Amino acid sequence: ADMGSAWATALSNGERPASWSIYDRLRPQGIAGILVPSFAPGAETEDRNLVLWDWGPDLPHKVNVFDPSGRLPKDQLSWR
Repeated sequence: ADMGSAWATALSNGERPASWSIYDRLRPQGIAGILVPSFAPGAETEDRNLVLWDWGPDLPHKVNVFDPSGRLPKDQLSWR
């Protein structure tokens, strides 16, 4: 129920999204992220999102981009 909450609406109302409570429970355990169902419009039941809150270029939470087709944005300007 927390994950399916309307986080953008909560933020725009000045409220803390209910889904952030998942971070509150997992972060102290050293967990760096979670694989969650996608709640995007049109998402199928098998669609997932990877949510990371501790990541970067160094261990222990090193993340490297693998984009062999070159479809991902190259920088912030590419997101427009």
